[in-house]
Amino acid sequence: MARGLRDQSSDEGRGGAGVHSRQEFGWSVMGTGTIATEHMVAAIRAAGHQPLWVVSRNRQYAAHFSNDMEIPDIAVDARRALEDPCVGFAYVSAARERRKHYILAAANAGRHVLCDGPIARNCRIADQLAEACRKAGIILALNQPLRALSPHQTMRRLAQEGEIGVLQSVLIVRGAPFQPPPNRHAEETVDRKEALFDHTIDSIDLARFLTGQEPATVSALAACDQRAYAMRLSGGAIFQSYESFTTAEFESVVMLAGDRGTLIANGTLSGRGSGTLVRRLNGRSELIPVRDRDQHLTTVEAFLALPQKPATWMALGEDNVIALRAAEAVRTAQNRHPALIAGT
Repeated sequence: MARGLRDQSSDEGRGGAGVHSRQEFGWSVMGTGTIATEHMVAAIRAAGHQPLWVVSRNRQYAAHFSNDMEIPDIAVDARRALEDPCVGFAYVSAARERRKHYILAAANAGRHVLCDGPIARNCRIADQLAEACRKAGIILALNQPLRALSPHQTMRRLAQEGEIGVLQSVLIVRGAPFQPPPNRHAEETVDRKEALFDHTIDSIDLARFLTGQEPATVSALAACDQRAYAMRLSGGAIFQSYESFTTAEFESVVMLAGDRGTLIANGTLSGRGSGTLVRRLNGRSELIPVRDRDQHLTTVEAFLALPQKPATWMALGEDNVIALRAAEAVRTAQNRHPALIAGT
């Protein structure tokens, strides 16, 4: 038994009057990913809750994570953790192919789920998971840090209030050499194509969040490790995005352009801070002050409030289905043979 792990024979002592109150605060962490290590366990604790279990199909991984993060219990079988009456929530940080298993286990146990995105490899499986959670009467929400960033939330609010007039265009641009994310386990690698596809999913989700409009039609171009695409949105705006691993790193841009003005967020997609937000009206640019918040804590707090107070900015399972479906449409569009332009 790893140092610091609770002997399961002692669980009988956790019954009685304290169980109901503890169930409101206990979590099972499913998977031992980097996001959980660096951000989410701390965010759960900062929200006043306690991670009680670590679940991994690799017992050694679970034991090491438990020791590092000071979480008392480990399990290989997800049901063992989810049946604990002190556990009220599940956070899924497992590799993508394992997320389905953990989400369904949590749904069967009646535990609300917060999951790193995307929840599945394709929209068909994601839709099945969202439906399973709906039938079980539980919440399936996503940890989408881009939605929780203060500049993006402020952009959305200002656009909804008509600050820039009628929205005409959405632009999302980011580029940097491919850098595999840090990983606790050296044998786990990140595929470049999968990473670029994840960028597309995130960009589409962010565009939907900022505009409240849905993807309608798409066209796309692609070369090695980069893609550009455009979508007509349901409200009439045009969404354009460029994502690349072939360029030198440049400051990312998220722009909402209306018929009266423009909102521009710079550096918000790098993962190294909240960036800046500028409003341009009548030929003048103005820096908009935004409160710098921990987006992971913001996400956990909003997730916990969902049963009583719906947070319309949170990404739910259904949102991820739509983003996946649109990203798959981009991939299909880029694989079609481009038409030759006359005269070339």
